[in-house]
Amino acid sequence: MVSRRAECSCGQLSAVCSGEIVRISVCHCLACKRRTGSAFSYNVRFKEGDVSIQGRAAEFTRVGE
Repeated sequence: MVSRRAECSCGQLSAVCSGEIVRISVCHCLACKRRTGSAFSYNVRFKEGDVSIQGRAAEFTRVGE
């Protein structure tokens, strides 16, 4: 089984995802364009039980577009 790892920009929060992908989607909102520096972003979803999260989570609020 393949494991996938993701982390936030600062590296303090990470997730390891295993199991089958539930959904793949593409977003083209302004926030995703800014985050990726592209015209869109790819997003992948997994079942909650297939995701392990490590690190310290904090809230981040993006104001306006």
